[in-house]
Amino acid sequence: MDLQQYLSDYGYLKETISPSLMSVSSTDAILRHYSVTIRDALKKFQKFAGLKPTGKLDAETRKKMQQKRCGRPDVIALRKLGEYKWKKNDLTYSIESLPKEPSEREVREAIKKASDTWSAVTTLKLNEISDEADITIAFARRIHNDPWPFDGQGGILAHATLPPSGILHFDSDERWVYMNPKVSSSADIGANLEHGSDFETDSSNGDNDSNRDRKTDISCPDEVDGIITVDGSNYLFSGNKVYEFDHAGIKEEYLLKNLFPNGPPFIQGALSNPRTDKTLLFHGKMVFAYYLDRYKKKFMLESNYPQKLPAALNFKPMGAFLWHEGSQGNHFATYDENWNHITLQNEVVNYFDNFPAKPIRGVLIQQMNVLLFGDNKIYKYDVKDKKVIGKAIQLKAFLHC
Repeated sequence: MDLQQYLSDYGYLKETISPSLMSVSSTDAILRHYSVTIRDALKKFQKFAGLKPTGKLDAETRKKMQQKRCGRPDVIALRKLGEYKWKKNDLTYSIESLPKEPSEREVREAIKKASDTWSAVTTLKLNEISDEADITIAFARRIHNDPWPFDGQGGILAHATLPPSGILHFDSDERWVYMNPKVSSSADIGANLEHGSDFETDSSNGDNDSNRDRKTDISCPDEVDGIITVDGSNYLFSGNKVYEFDHAGIKEEYLLKNLFPNGPPFIQGALSNPRTDKTLLFHGKMVFAYYLDRYKKKFMLESNYPQKLPAALNFKPMGAFLWHEGSQGNHFATYDENWNHITLQNEVVNYFDNFPAKPIRGVLIQQMNVLLFGDNKIYKYDVKDKKVIGKAIQLKAFLHC
């Protein structure tokens, strides 16, 4: 877990650690460099969480930080008194999308009860309408139509914006069940109401298990975040999980945090370079480098990582792979891992003939053909003729799941 990143993400730490200290590998070393700032921020978190404010990252504090939670900050700096408030008391909400489970009736009933909870203790009244509502509610996954991507199952459960922007999103990758009223949805509706659930996740589903041996209960990923090949084994990243697969389908399923310890909660691109024996994971504007400990059969974080990507990179990577150039989205950049330097940036169409329009998350090379992995489709690309061959294959069909 990245302590500084966590405290920054949830509003406890105003200043970020200098890039010159990104090579400091241990939490203790970071605390020594920024003892006052980090310790004070950690005390604030501990007070907020009902823990003893020691300013030390003890086991109890670490456990609390690893729990599933709302994605909005705990601490928000209000610029002006009353800036984040609704200018009326009669508010409307609409439900734009639904999860697979619970049922639509249960979802609507849950949101209604959560809304009624707030109406009972405030002057605000909330009513559901079909569209153009003050508050829009949606179940979404991963990168969606706001700047705050979800992280797959586990971790962030939901997030909301402050008035007058009324956005309330739940992570649809979570296993939502209809249980105790007024828990999660009440809290996030409150973010829309105050400053301005009827749902709980199934905590018994084994998401915190270590790497699984069971082959009959392996999940099937919906989307691809990255693809790597290391020592002849293929790995597919999806949310907080990694799937080892071959031509017959998925062989094994891992939690990302177990296979790549001290790494990001999810990735936005991955590549493995056989020449340097390095595997790179990209998360926002950060890069994590790993080597495979073949004796322990585990990926180990390089001592001088994570590092910030060069400031010259003018977009956040959304895919990565080895190529003569490299590509993602509508733009691409070539990246020198040894010097942490961007050597070229350009438009995909200027260098890659007949590439699919959608972002490419990763590739597998098969002689003169390359498999291009999009979000949930795979394209076969002929390197010699520089064109896509045949129709795209659905990810689930490719993985036989």
